[in-house]
Order: sequence, then structure tokens, then C-alpha cells
Amino acid sequence: MSSGTNHAVAAAHMTSRLTALPALALFTLVAACGVTPADSSEPIGAASSAVQGGASETSATFAMGVASRQGGVCTGTLIAPNLVLTARHCVVPPDGKEGVTCNDKFPKSVSASNLGVTSESNLFRARTYHGVKEIITPTESGFCGNDIALLILSDNVPESEAKPAIPVVQFSMGDARISDAITAIGYGITAPSAQDSGLRRSRKDIGILCVPGEARFACKGELENFLDTDQEFITEGWVCSGDSGGGAFDQNSLAKGGTPYVLGTLSRGPQTADRCLAAIYTRTDKHAKMIQDAGIKAASEGGYAAPTWTQAKEVPVEPPAPEPTDTPAACEGEGCPAPEEAPVTKTVTTTSGCAQAPLGTGGSTSFVLIGLALAGAAARRRRAS
Repeated sequence: MSSGTNHAVAAAHMTSRLTALPALALFTLVAACGVTPADSSEPIGAASSAVQGGASETSATFAMGVASRQGGVCTGTLIAPNLVLTARHCVVPPDGKEGVTCNDKFPKSVSASNLGVTSESNLFRARTYHGVKEIITPTESGFCGNDIALLILSDNVPESEAKPAIPVVQFSMGDARISDAITAIGYGITAPSAQDSGLRRSRKDIGILCVPGEARFACKGELENFLDTDQEFITEGWVCSGDSGGGAFDQNSLAKGGTPYVLGTLSRGPQTADRCLAAIYTRTDKHAKMIQDAGIKAASEGGYAAPTWTQAKEVPVEPPAPEPTDTPAACEGEGCPAPEEAPVTKTVTTTSGCAQAPLGTGGSTSFVLIGLALAGAAARRRRAS
């Protein structure tokens, strides 16, 4: 991102409240889960977003549409057969606000039966929705850093329909496995003034600009004071209304054609009349325990083995194989030196009565703790002009 764009983002931040990108109205819902059409264009919650200038996306079925009975649409990410990651503001009653600050608090979530999830790429023609049986959110209610939610579905999404992505919960965003760019996928509009929502789109090679506490993505210049919590990160723009809750997918893992890593859920961002300037995501690695616990619970209810990402962060590391050594041939004859006497090993008895054995080389497997980044950021209050 250029310094000019940095200044534009900072200027928008200083002169207005962060834009809560309105959720999209969904006028046609043929819902197996009981979600019904709603003649309303109210926002689904306190904030929202879509892929600006993105290309049509039909194959990334792990990026799912989340529809509400109030008529709003968000995006979510399938991370287990019956578990979807999305934004928290997508699961609370609409309040009609378009601006949010970090002083805002989340209200109680809507009933899970008000929500439905689909993997189809065209929301206006979608015929199948999966019902939601439970909503899981952080215990903290402050908006910034807690705009994340998990939806346990009423049934399992077949692998033939969608294969889950992997949430980054066993290591931090600064890990070498994560590249410096993401792909954004969502059902939103392609520009702030566009009226082309409802189709799933994607945009590649969006740069990661600021991840508090991670040296690889140090927050520099104006970005240093842009976030109020280390539970969020900033990328370049290209997302607007309708993509709220959508995942930030690691570019490398997605490009390789395997299972992509999802780094966070889209929360909000500043925008002008014709351009979305940046995107703020809630980090999955900072909500690791909540996500892992939800994964274990969803697996139990869905009747399948819990995903490997629900396991603890200690990863076994196999010790290196010993290098082969040449054994010298046995010496025979008068010219050979006399054999050395074997060393005497003494057992020392301590005053406690315990035997102290000589130190030796252990054969156990070593372990490496891959922890979450714990660098804190002091809470700073955003001021609206």
C-alpha cells in the first residue's frame, strides 16, 4: 500500500466514524432452514462489507452466504462440516446505525433459528439453506476485537458440497506458514455506490498492512494508531458492503489448491463515496480457545472426529536421525594397544535417601510450543469529528 493510500486511510479515520458498511437486503430466500424473505434493507448489525472489483467465484464453496430473517446478508467461512465462522454483528438485531466506535457494545444475539447458511454462489437463486442451531460469541461485548461469531449448523454440509477451510488457531499470524497477502471472498457489492450484491466474488493479492504485535506486519506510520486492540488486523481495501464476516484467506495456501488458512473475519473499514479504503478483520488466532472449543462441540454434535486444528498448540518435533559413523575394524596381534578399562560409575546417596544417577542422553521426543502472539496494545478511544 502506498504512502498516499496510508494518508487517505488515516484522513478518513480522523474525520469520521469508521463506516459500518450496511448489510445487504435479501429479497428472495428459498430456505430449507425456515429463513423467510424480509422486505427490509436495514443493516444486519453494527457494521458490514463486499469485494470491490472482484471476479465471480463459484468454486470456493467454503465461503458461504449467511442470511437472516431480518433480510440481511453476510458472508461466513465453513471451518468444519457443521461449523461456520462469521462476524458477530451479523448475528445481532439490526440497529439502523452505519457508524461504529470501539465504545459500542454488542447486544444479545438473535435466535439461531433466524439464520440460514448456503454454499451456493448466487444468493438470489439459492435453493438450499442449512439451519443454525447455536450461536457462539466472545464473552466480552465491546465491538472492537470481538466482532467474531461461530454458527453450529443443524446438519452437516456434505464434502461434495463444500470442503472446510482451516482457521489459524494453532499458531499466530506471524508464523512463516502465512504469506503477506490474502484473498477476500464475499457476496457484497463491487463499489460503494454499486447495486450488484448477491453474487460470490473474490479478489486476490490483497496486502496485509498491520498486525499488532507481529514484527513481520508491523503497524507503521498512521496505521500505528489506527487499531484499538491487538485482536484485529488491517489489509488493503477492496471490500465493501455485504462481505461482513467473510474470511481473509492466506494467499499461498489458497493458490496451492489445498485447504486454505483463514486468518480472520471481516469487521469494518473506512470508505469514501466511491472507494473502500481498507479492511479491518478480527483475528482468529486471538480467539483460538473459543474457536477450538466450538470445533470440539460441533464435532460431537455432528458425529465426526474433531478437526486436527482443535488440538493443543504443542506440536511434536521428531529428533534428527543420528549421522552414520564408521566402526573401525578390530585390531589383532602384538601391535595392538591394551584395552581400556571400563569407567566406574558411582552411585551417590543423598541425605534424602534418593539415588543420583549419572547424566546421560535422553531418547524422548522434544516438543516445540507454538504460542499465540501476546503483545498487548493499549486501548485508545476513537474520536469522531
